[in-house]
Amino acid sequence: MRRLFYLVLFIVGIMLGIPRAPIIITPGIDKTPIASDPLLSIRVHYAPTGEVLQMDLEDYIKGVVASEMPASAGIEALKAQAIAARTIAVRKMKVLGGTPSLPDADVTSDHRIDQAWNPESVIRQRWGSVSFWLNWPKVVKACQETKGLILTYRGLPCEAVYHSTCAGSTEAAKDVWTGDVPYLQSASCNFCSDSPYYRPETISIPISLVSAALTNAGASISVSTIRAGSALAISQVSPTGRVKEVLVNGQKIRGLEFRMALGLRSTRVLSFAVKGDSVVFQVKGYGHGVGMCQYGAMGMAKQNRTFQEILSHYYPGTKVTAIFEE
Repeated sequence: MRRLFYLVLFIVGIMLGIPRAPIIITPGIDKTPIASDPLLSIRVHYAPTGEVLQMDLEDYIKGVVASEMPASAGIEALKAQAIAARTIAVRKMKVLGGTPSLPDADVTSDHRIDQAWNPESVIRQRWGSVSFWLNWPKVVKACQETKGLILTYRGLPCEAVYHSTCAGSTEAAKDVWTGDVPYLQSASCNFCSDSPYYRPETISIPISLVSAALTNAGASISVSTIRAGSALAISQVSPTGRVKEVLVNGQKIRGLEFRMALGLRSTRVLSFAVKGDSVVFQVKGYGHGVGMCQYGAMGMAKQNRTFQEILSHYYPGTKVTAIFEE
């Protein structure tokens, strides 16, 4: 009866044009997830073709999990990824009162804007037939066993952001973006050492490209100024050692913008120096560092941690709940 009430309320809201927030039940991980709901349809902009595809939310989640996580990930890590991905999607879905990424689509498959997503046929091609045969059933199982579950904080869907490799500790949201988020604080992570991005990587970028990239990012600097060796300086670092701010010829640029402009895999910049015609960076980790460390989740799963334990570690204070109450 309560589910019927929510359905009627939803339809009336649409008829009256009333904007509404997602319907979230009270905490209850012990509740059985609901079956696929005809209301839970998501519009996906598939970047490679420009098409807008409409599909069941759970089908979308399978494509996200397979696109975002390595095929070798353990089942509990895949479940944690599925819940994080579903939470992000719910926050975007117009039908649930969310804020779509594009005018004609709730989300895009462009990972620079939203979560990566690919159809099953593309995933099969990327993984290869044998790997697909071995690993696709795990993805399906992880999504089915967490169907309808999202991560909430005080009854609302979380900003369940995630990244590849934190390399020792995750980052607080306030040190990457603006504003503090209670459940996106720095957390120690001793679980991602198997990541190919855990160890420092040396990256050499031609001075001319550094000059062009930083100038395009709004911090104008010439090749000759960079070559002089004193025009680039880290002016602020976070408690975890990541770059928060860089001085570029006296101009301030946020660490995240600096990283994106130069294509560095992380703001955990251990060192950089001008050497000949290049600027040489030593970088550790991969991604913005906030929220769930995906390789960390995989490491926790190898230690027989459950998806609830994984999510609690990276998003402290949150709860796993269902989108609708049955």
